[in-house]
Amino acid sequence: MTQSLRLRRFLALIVVVAVVAMGVSGCAKRASVSPGFDSQTSGNTVDRGAAGTLSSAPSSATTPEQQAATDRKIIFNASLSLDVVDAEKAFSNCEILVVKYGGFVAQSSLQKSDTRVVATATLRVPADKATQLMNDLAGLGTVTSRSSGSEDITSQYIDIQARLKVLRAEEEQLVGFLKKAADIKDMLAVQEQLRSVRTEIEQYEGQQRYMDNATSLATVTAQLIQTTEAFVAPRGFGSAFVQSLARFGHGLAAFWTWFGGSVVFIIFYGLLIWALAWMVLRLMKRRSHKSLPPQN
Repeated sequence: MTQSLRLRRFLALIVVVAVVAMGVSGCAKRASVSPGFDSQTSGNTVDRGAAGTLSSAPSSATTPEQQAATDRKIIFNASLSLDVVDAEKAFSNCEILVVKYGGFVAQSSLQKSDTRVVATATLRVPADKATQLMNDLAGLGTVTSRSSGSEDITSQYIDIQARLKVLRAEEEQLVGFLKKAADIKDMLAVQEQLRSVRTEIEQYEGQQRYMDNATSLATVTAQLIQTTEAFVAPRGFGSAFVQSLARFGHGLAAFWTWFGGSVVFIIFYGLLIWALAWMVLRLMKRRSHKSLPPQN
């Protein structure tokens, strides 16, 4: 009896110890698993946050200042004055050169006088080709003056873009109001405001087109001057001889030009002088006959 009681107590003790051991091991297991799960969960949260941050700020985005720096609006103007031997031929070469660089002649004029010929050409050429065009034009004669300048209108261009954005948004809002207007008076008021907004939009769009045209093409003004004098000092007998022939040709051309314009006056005054001389000679002849004594 005593042995069986001891055996029962021993088994109960084993069962109690086993239960306590299982409970302790279960708590330890939960404690060991919970931190790992929390760390994994927090790690995933951080990754998603980082991914969200990266997606919300793409690397390709540019600020307005950076965009303005890369797309600046600059108006380039230049002028060139040349002494040339033949102004008309030099002008033809100007047309060839400007077409070569993808431009065109915007305006031209030619003035002639007895001593000089002046050809003026206003050339429009892509801005990145303006320097090359001026260097080629300088080879057409002797450069007497050369100037260039630029004007940065980037800030004005950005301001016009911002104004257009605001006006277009206002236009859409007024169009929505106009569709919902039920009263004739309200409708007319909205139409008046919409007309004013659209007028401003057209004005700013016109300014924007002008700036785009002025900045995409540079303006080069070339003045070609031809005179009867020598433009380059002669070097050697051959150059001096050719130059003297050129002077003689210019002088002969000037004389024939003068003679052609004065031939009518020369003939008129020549006939008048001849008639006066004939009348004077007749009078003198008659007086001489009267003064002679009579012959027997």
